[in-house]
Amino acid sequence: MEIIVQNKTERTIDSKKVSNIAKKVIEKELADTEIGSLNILLTDDAEITSINKQFRNKEESTDILSFGYGLEEEPIGDIVISLERIAEQSQEFGNSFEEELLYITIHGVLHVLGYNHEGDDTEDEEIFLLQKKYFRELVKG
Repeated sequence: MEIIVQNKTERTIDSKKVSNIAKKVIEKELADTEIGSLNILLTDDAEITSINKQFRNKEESTDILSFGYGLEEEPIGDIVISLERIAEQSQEFGNSFEEELLYITIHGVLHVLGYNHEGDDTEDEEIFLLQKKYFRELVKG
């Protein structure tokens, strides 16, 4: 499994921590399944807005975009995170910047693995419960 974290901002990020948290969630979810690569792009509001418009036809900023490519023949996906939004949300939710980044990374990995929250309440509940569980286990320890 290859996880590539690319930071296109001026903000100093512990890319290894981001990569490790993604890897741990994937390992817990997929156990011994062979997977391809996960790309995580850390960027700003302007770029994520552009990507959101291009792929989802929504001209607005968001904290995270996830693109899953399935697990056949080992592909996995891409995650795009706005560090500007992470900074805002960390203050709003009372987390440190790093905690919020890792929390949203977990959310993105779950999306790439096929979890959604745009369907019924059961889907919504499942992804958010898993996100909180992995955050408590892997970040808060």
